[in-house]
Amino acid sequence: MKLLRLTLGLTMFGLFFVSCEKYNQIHDGKHSHKKAMYTVTVENVFNAYSYFQSGVVAIPEGASDPGPALPGHSYKFSFYAGPKHMLSFATMYGFSNDGFYAPDGMGISLFSGGTPVTGDITSQVMLWDAGTEMNQMPGMSNMHDGADENSAVMLMSDVGDGYNYGTVATNLMVTLAYNGNHMFTVTIDNMSGSTTAISPVAWVVHSMDNPLFEKGMADYGKGLEDLAETGNASVLGDYLAMNSGYVSPIAPGVWVIHDNKEMPIFTNNTPDYGEGLEQLAEMGDPSVVHTSLMGEGYQTGVYNTPDGAAGPAPIFPGEKFTFSFEAYPGQRLSIASMLGASNDLFLGTGDTGFTLSSSPGMKDITKWFSLWDAGTEVNEYPGTQTQANTVEGGNVMMVNDGFPYPMVDEMIKVTIMRN
Repeated sequence: MKLLRLTLGLTMFGLFFVSCEKYNQIHDGKHSHKKAMYTVTVENVFNAYSYFQSGVVAIPEGASDPGPALPGHSYKFSFYAGPKHMLSFATMYGFSNDGFYAPDGMGISLFSGGTPVTGDITSQVMLWDAGTEMNQMPGMSNMHDGADENSAVMLMSDVGDGYNYGTVATNLMVTLAYNGNHMFTVTIDNMSGSTTAISPVAWVVHSMDNPLFEKGMADYGKGLEDLAETGNASVLGDYLAMNSGYVSPIAPGVWVIHDNKEMPIFTNNTPDYGEGLEQLAEMGDPSVVHTSLMGEGYQTGVYNTPDGAAGPAPIFPGEKFTFSFEAYPGQRLSIASMLGASNDLFLGTGDTGFTLSSSPGMKDITKWFSLWDAGTEVNEYPGTQTQANTVEGGNVMMVNDGFPYPMVDEMIKVTIMRN
């Protein structure tokens, strides 16, 4: 996936609107209407999720019901991730008041130099004190009735309460396996000689810092206290789930006016024309296809500057592109923009576009848009962005790769105003 390469390519085309007429096909005598002015708005409507994926694993391996993993038992969970992602998780030290095992607040790197990390990662897991309840002697007889503490999250080794919790290495073994196709599996083994049971696990794949807690700061109040004091991972898991998902920028794009039987940008179920769609769909650079369309005499333009921005850039959730043009009602409009966090996907109208209305007013035209695969590069799990860049040699078609994508109207909203 080469989205951020578009920031380099964007400097190559600074014009907001460049057009020419296809004189041999479009002239006043051919159309029953006079030309009208149209304004199109393309908006990124993705949810602005903070995290990539998350979940809770509550059933120990080999068990049929949710519950703690006693010594000799384990939890296992799988997820997708890319080179920019980190893994964080938390599980209660069951025989304590508010102790929990977790990596540091930044999480665990899942790739090293582009290679998936695998093997024993126990050394990156630590025992923490949530700072929410006064510690008592750990063990099966612990009453878990300590007073509220209202302190900060700290390493248990820095608390200095004098109690013996064992060591991470004698209590746990945490391993990371790579399953291929951007999927990892984590196994948390509670060792047979462990001094404690461990609770169900809340986990999150992220690129931002400190999703679960920050060392030296009070608990966020999002569910870590419930996990660390009672082993209930569901509150934290629910919070993470509401804030996890695929989110993508939408790159600058191209528009073109044409007649109803023309397919100027692509033809469904046939290979890319080799006239710039690949650069648009892989790099977010519409300049090549725009130049090709101009050379063929089409009225065409590029939209590349978000509303209110100083210069060319992709749009992120809540941001918009706006462009205007003159055309005859009854002509057709085709539009295409790269789905940024992908390898070669683009959001666009069908190959023949849609008909420009003769009626004044604003219309939502999102229904005319689909998610297309340019067929030039093999797809990856949405958002992993490993930049494998494997040449595909396929056809342009609606996406059908088996991966989960939001509905088109959850990614983009497009409106057109006939003035």
